[in-house]
Amino acid sequence: MCNRSPRRLAFVTLVLLALAASWSGPSAAAEQRVEGTARWSGEVRLKGTVLVAPGAVLTVAPGTVIRPATPADRIVVQGVLKVEGTAQAPVRFVAPKGWQGIEFVESPDGSVLRHAEFQGAQAAVSCLASSPAILFCSFRDCEAGVKLLRESGSRIEDCLFSGNQIGIDNEMKSFPVIRRNRFLGQGKSGIVASNNSRGAIEENLFEKNKQAVGLHTKYPDRVAKNRFIDNETALFCYQSQNTPLVTGNLFEKNQAALVNFSFAYPAVEENRFIGNQTAVRNDQFGSARIVRNLFRENGTALFNNRKSNPQVEKNLFEKNGLALFVDYSSYPKVRDNNFIGNKKGVELGIYQSADWEKRSGSRRLVQEEAQARGSRNPLIAQAPNAFEDFVDVRQNWWGEDTRLLAAAGPEGNVAIFFDRRDKPKVTYEGYGQGSFVLDWVRFHPWLEAPVADVGPK
Repeated sequence: MCNRSPRRLAFVTLVLLALAASWSGPSAAAEQRVEGTARWSGEVRLKGTVLVAPGAVLTVAPGTVIRPATPADRIVVQGVLKVEGTAQAPVRFVAPKGWQGIEFVESPDGSVLRHAEFQGAQAAVSCLASSPAILFCSFRDCEAGVKLLRESGSRIEDCLFSGNQIGIDNEMKSFPVIRRNRFLGQGKSGIVASNNSRGAIEENLFEKNKQAVGLHTKYPDRVAKNRFIDNETALFCYQSQNTPLVTGNLFEKNQAALVNFSFAYPAVEENRFIGNQTAVRNDQFGSARIVRNLFRENGTALFNNRKSNPQVEKNLFEKNGLALFVDYSSYPKVRDNNFIGNKKGVELGIYQSADWEKRSGSRRLVQEEAQARGSRNPLIAQAPNAFEDFVDVRQNWWGEDTRLLAAAGPEGNVAIFFDRRDKPKVTYEGYGQGSFVLDWVRFHPWLEAPVADVGPK
């Protein structure tokens, strides 16, 4: 325990005291301690907490069945635990509902869980400053499959997470690699990350989850080459600022594929958004960089609300119900994209009014709301206070709809755009007196030929 900060020592001491307090007594049945080298096989019944002591190595043979007697009969690992199941002979943990699982507490490298099956645990595997490899395991109907509590860098690969509330909880500077797993039907989230955690999320399948991935605060890593299918929300970024890199993913048939909320502006590059209700929702200063993506057959491809100003370049928008929705003082930068066969190109919501911003203004309202909530978010001070009265979609290719633009002329009313030419005045009860002028869509000059290198490579 040398060379550890007093604060860290105090934290570990509290953890160990909590473990000791939960043990039923000093008898051999209630408290088991593994020293040296040990091996479990066949059927193992646990009565009380098992502690794999520092320096000890416990190996669990293929086909072993481990049966805790009560939910509190967990396994605490400060040494090395090797669960060596195989595809033909997995290790099964058959425990009462709410079992507290396996807890790694500042254990050294070398632990592995391979072909292990967990069901109904409160937290099947928890890691505190420990990084066991978790490979080819299954987690079913747990409150949490894997909890990385602090500074844990597990390799979690080729596992199944099915019907849990949370698949992987990534907290407090943890840094796992999460690769080639399947997340099916989680009640809350497949992966949730917070408190300065990171870790690559790659080549996973997320299907029919309430939320596939939720990233809270900065996440300086990549979400790459995953498949997000039929989730309520596929990827949710909250105050992640300019992270993560979202690249090479397939988002298909989700209610909301990607949500960038409250100062989240990740790089969104070379993804495919197909058949989602909303492909990308930028909300409350959610100003992503959206480059070289495919948007096809979505209800709404890009939804921008509450001062969201994404950079939108070299994307292909094809056969969407609505390509671009803009509301509440959002001014995206839209250049060099191909818009082909969309039912509606651009629609402005009724709160898209620079006239209202100039005469009444939302900056004060945002600051007052933040103050009422007790928010100390320094990014609020960066909220814009100068606004044009148009949404700029010049220098894009509009496919066969280009003839409509040409027929209307630079200042004309075009059927694929909804702006103040269609609704000149708006009123806001409680948000300023009188009526206000809606913004307009500025589309001239448009491109006379398609952009050659749009969409994923």
